[in-house]
Amino acid sequence: MSVEDNIGKALKDFLAEAEEILDQLSLDLVSLSDCADGGECSPDLVNSVFRGAHSLKGLAGMFGLSDIAELGHHLENLLDALRLGKVELDQTVVSTLFESTELLAHLVRNAGETGGEGADLSGAMQRINDCLTRGPKATQDSPLARLNIPERVLSSMTEYEEHRLLENVKKGRNIHSIRVSLLLASFDSDLMELTDALKQAGEVISTLPSASSGLDAGIDFEILFGSELPAGALMPIIDREHLTISTFGEPAGAQAAGSGAAAAAAAPVAEPGGAEGDFQAPVQADGGAISAKSMSRTVRVDIGKLDLLMNIVGELVLSHSMIADVAARMRRDGLIVPSQELNKAAKGLEKKLSELQKGVMEIRMIPVGQLFDKMTRIIRKIAREQGKKVELKLYGADTELDKLIIEDISDPVMHIVRNSIDHGIETPEERVAAGKDEKGTITLSSYQKGNHVVIQIDDDGSGIDVARVKQKALKLGMISSVDEVSDREAVDFIFRPGFSTTETVSEISGRGVGMDVVRTNIAALSGLIDVENFPGQGARFIITLPITLAIIKALIISTAGRTYALPITSVLESIIVEQKEIKTVERKEVIQLRESTLPLLRLSDLFELKGGEAAPESCYVVVVGVAEKRLGLVVDDLLGQQDIVIKSIGDTFAGFRGISGAADLGDQRTILVLDVGSVIAEATRGSA
Repeated sequence: MSVEDNIGKALKDFLAEAEEILDQLSLDLVSLSDCADGGECSPDLVNSVFRGAHSLKGLAGMFGLSDIAELGHHLENLLDALRLGKVELDQTVVSTLFESTELLAHLVRNAGETGGEGADLSGAMQRINDCLTRGPKATQDSPLARLNIPERVLSSMTEYEEHRLLENVKKGRNIHSIRVSLLLASFDSDLMELTDALKQAGEVISTLPSASSGLDAGIDFEILFGSELPAGALMPIIDREHLTISTFGEPAGAQAAGSGAAAAAAAPVAEPGGAEGDFQAPVQADGGAISAKSMSRTVRVDIGKLDLLMNIVGELVLSHSMIADVAARMRRDGLIVPSQELNKAAKGLEKKLSELQKGVMEIRMIPVGQLFDKMTRIIRKIAREQGKKVELKLYGADTELDKLIIEDISDPVMHIVRNSIDHGIETPEERVAAGKDEKGTITLSSYQKGNHVVIQIDDDGSGIDVARVKQKALKLGMISSVDEVSDREAVDFIFRPGFSTTETVSEISGRGVGMDVVRTNIAALSGLIDVENFPGQGARFIITLPITLAIIKALIISTAGRTYALPITSVLESIIVEQKEIKTVERKEVIQLRESTLPLLRLSDLFELKGGEAAPESCYVVVVGVAEKRLGLVVDDLLGQQDIVIKSIGDTFAGFRGISGAADLGDQRTILVLDVGSVIAEATRGSA
């Protein structure tokens, strides 16, 4: 591998690591913003943010990314001052932290793009320095004097630990000294267990090694702990052998001790023949030797490698189809025995391919929660900029989707969320005047529905102003009269190209801004977007997506001498319909199917195909559906089912609605794959 390849691989590793750090940093900042509003903040949270900035700075420095390292260094300084109490946590500081983190994310993205634009860091650094120079409020004399804490303890504490001690004293908490002796063989896990138990009742200020006073093969620690509880109330929580508690500020000798019930179990056991003081390898509780194996079984994999693997599986699926086709031809030619053996081999290959395909797909699947986490920071930032109060509720974050689909749907979801806050949620004053809670709510939810995943974005804002939408459509010449379209049809105008303009933003609710691009991007994923409007109460955007776009099972159909593939996940049923059963309502063909009216669409009409035979007495109708929408496709013949791999048809054919890609069949023919969502949208638009 060349030096350039090594550098490229290292940079990819950096980008993957940096993305994880920034995602966690963003989530922690959201919690930190809540702390600024509530006035009480966990020091562990501030430390987590500090560690994130420190790690990113160190990584960037290793790769020579000076801009990221420099901004990370300034951000680290601000966070260090925050954790030491030199800067007070308020919304100004939170805004500066958000802005700096977003700028870091921008710099990281640029680092992975050839010719990425740089960024001006001076503004962000100046705001960080402004926060640092504001300084804390004036403080009175230290209240530590009345506690009589020994100098040996104070001199051993770091500046941060001394600050946390002072904060606990200011809050009127008891300051306890907890001394404990732990076995060398298990002191790390025992100390962690004790610390976790203590954190449920207060704050662990510092942990210091102490002079030995208990076990021969042990190590002693002194833990400085702040809590509302007195020493006596703490003992039931942390009761163990060789543990004592004393409280600073209480009379000398006032202390609580552990019960000692576990003395026999805690005492070290001497090996037969072992001399006193001999070194013995520590053992685990189960008797096994300590292992150097990694605790995690997670491996970070480049999505490009998974794409390559999926492409190979796709080619194998195509090879299987060719084998099955050869076996069928041999059987028709009278070669019964060889065809049976070949068909048997094809069945075994199909089974193994199915298992392989399932395994690769499971690797590609990730929870939608990763997308929701990104929206959390965006919602908080926009709400703060707009002076609005917004609460986010999440449901179904564990629902899984293909990694690439989640990446491609991120921007459309972000755009809908931005519009919901910017133009849907009212200001606190407007909401109170309308009898609503001053805090608006945006709900992101997802759930699986058959072979599709539904992502739903709800807000409780003002909804879409249909009257203004109609007026705008009239002005643009889309309609000749506002009375000729229903409210439901009018809402669909926000997805029309050209409807979204700067003037539109000021005249209507603004939900039309860029929504044509949103629908186009979703349609490119064989998805569908629908809107439910509740005037004065909010709006709901429903996005329906296939779980994956890789290898799918398809129904092969023919019409007017052309062959097409229909994703089987969108096919509900296929029926034979007599021509006399087809009725015409408002110039549209329909049939009655189980007490409901099903609209029909002839593919030959949709694609303007010629060469079809005269209308027979009966025809095939394939009933397809996405979300709650149903449509009957009139075709000439059904040619069976087959696994296919959808291939892109390039930008040249991107403007052809109703086509999602192409696929190769086992007989080496290439056919077009229909985009059911887009076909339904076209049929619906035609009837509007």
